[in-house]
Amino acid sequence: MANESKPGFRGKVAIGANNILGMGVWSHSGFSRDILDDTEFGDEYDSFLYNVLHPGQIDFNGNFKKDDTTGQDLLRSYMINEVDLTDIRLFIDSVSYYTPNSTTAAGGGLLAGEPVAHCKVVSVNTDFDKSGLAKISFVLQLSDGPLRLI
Repeated sequence: MANESKPGFRGKVAIGANNILGMGVWSHSGFSRDILDDTEFGDEYDSFLYNVLHPGQIDFNGNFKKDDTTGQDLLRSYMINEVDLTDIRLFIDSVSYYTPNSTTAAGGGLLAGEPVAHCKVVSVNTDFDKSGLAKISFVLQLSDGPLRLI
């Protein structure tokens, strides 16, 4: 079944081999590309050129876990100390995951020559409610290249 659908409950988020505890949702905004207006006087139609490719943002959230030192606390530390994250894993099932591209070789849905990528932790937000569990959310900006499917 090469085209099988994937159930969301098999997904998880990890840094290397360590799961980020409490996470229940992750998403990748996908790619977008700027375009530049190349229209000249006298043109009957607008003309555009492709510009830079934006590799997208990664958002994930779930329950706040106070003692998750190898997950939630580590991401907070990466943001505060401006550390680039290269080993985030966004699982789509029990063995396959997306991660920032770490090689220029072909594979994982990428052509040869794709640049090596990393993520920057943009924000960490916590939300406490007297009638529910505390929540935490993270936003990461993918930088310099795409995600690779492993």
